[in-house]
Amino acid sequence: MIALRTLVISGYGIKLGVKKGCIVIKDRDKTREVSPSDLDQIIIATSGVLMSSKFLRLLTNYGVDLVVLDSRGYPISRFYHPYITKTIDSRLAQYLSYLNGLAKEVAKVIAYCKLMNQASYLLRLSRSLGANELKESAYAIESLANEILRVNSEDLHALRKDLINIEAHGARIYWSSITYVLPNDLGFKGRDQDGNDLVNISLNYGYGLIYSECWKAAVLAGLDPYAGFLHTERSGRPVLTYDLIEMFRAVAVDSVIISMARSGWRGEIKGGLLSHKSRAEIIKAISENLEKRFRSKRSESHMTLRQWIRHSALDIANSLIGCRKPKGFIVRW
Repeated sequence: MIALRTLVISGYGIKLGVKKGCIVIKDRDKTREVSPSDLDQIIIATSGVLMSSKFLRLLTNYGVDLVVLDSRGYPISRFYHPYITKTIDSRLAQYLSYLNGLAKEVAKVIAYCKLMNQASYLLRLSRSLGANELKESAYAIESLANEILRVNSEDLHALRKDLINIEAHGARIYWSSITYVLPNDLGFKGRDQDGNDLVNISLNYGYGLIYSECWKAAVLAGLDPYAGFLHTERSGRPVLTYDLIEMFRAVAVDSVIISMARSGWRGEIKGGLLSHKSRAEIIKAISENLEKRFRSKRSESHMTLRQWIRHSALDIANSLIGCRKPKGFIVRW
């Protein structure tokens, strides 16, 4: 299955090899060939896939990212060139930001953009549905976003606590509004990471897909994925990746899953997990959304969402090096 610049492998018994410089995909029924120059990423969304070392070398030579997902959509491994970035400036500036106070400003920008994107999405729904209740919720979240700009905590640890409290308030407003627009048969009562309803499971899967995009963006920008700003550092947790995701959840995942659900899509859940078919459908929809062009309220540039993710990571790196606040991403629908 090919979704624009992303190749998704979602079947069983598939073999990945190379023939005359092209990627060869073999299954029981047919053989396909894809040029590696046409790809940015290959996603393995199933088990039982065989690949050759020649295939892996070809991906490295062309800079194609290989991501392996678990059954919940969480990237458990990735394969890319070991020298994806050769500069240390970004990482040095990232570590120094904990000492010079700039890390606090980056954390505030990320939290602000997250809330503003939630508000922007609710305003979009309000216009399309003619629902004033959604507009009121959007304005309430915008008010909370402006409150973030006024937070002046003594240190990064205290700031994170203050920002998380404001974010939590915004989340309650946002998800109660989303409950209002979703069909009742879905049984969605609100955002619950451990929820077993279709919407919550699909959101979790979608966020896992964006996780891999944000990880790659951070590494390409020369940043340390394990040194965050908004999220507290914990051993083995790439918290900077979580930071980047926050700015893009609403536009990259929420809008896609909610649109699918409102349009009548009803994915299958087996044993608390999405079926292979349903996973493939979500991957396709989110991959297509990543290739749509958007504008940001903080820039006149018109780029694909995938490009905005990478641009935002690079903007953070450049802002740290230049000792300034990053612009962040706020979608202009």
